[in-house]
Amino acid sequence: MKNKMKSFQGVMLIAFLIIVPFAVVNFFGIGTAYSGIRMGYASHDGWRDWSADYTMLDGKMKHTIHPKDTQNTFHVEVVTEEGSISIEMTDTDGSVIFDGDNLQTSSFDVDVPGKVVVRIEADKHKGGFRIEPVEQQNQNAK
Repeated sequence: MKNKMKSFQGVMLIAFLIIVPFAVVNFFGIGTAYSGIRMGYASHDGWRDWSADYTMLDGKMKHTIHPKDTQNTFHVEVVTEEGSISIEMTDTDGSVIFDGDNLQTSSFDVDVPGKVVVRIEADKHKGGFRIEPVEQQNQNAK
């Protein structure tokens, strides 16, 4: 009976050591979560930006971007060769600050209040995207 109890405690400890890091990563918005298919996928999942180029993306992805205090605008570039891609950005309260469906090849700026959760949904999309903060110019500089 004592060996069974030690085995159970060992299993619980291992499970705890595996689950806790994933919970911490998810809570702090570290890393990129995805479900779906990625072919020919090359990305940069940075703390302050996110970009990817691929042959085919089909599914959903989520990444949190943490701009500096001096960066309150994101520059977004989308390249669409085939398929469709949608991008949604929400602030820390969950309020939607940008929602673009079926985006074609384009570039645009989005004003952001700080840390932003970016959700991408793609349907057999071929191309790529780039989301990066823009450094604001010092108004007092001459």
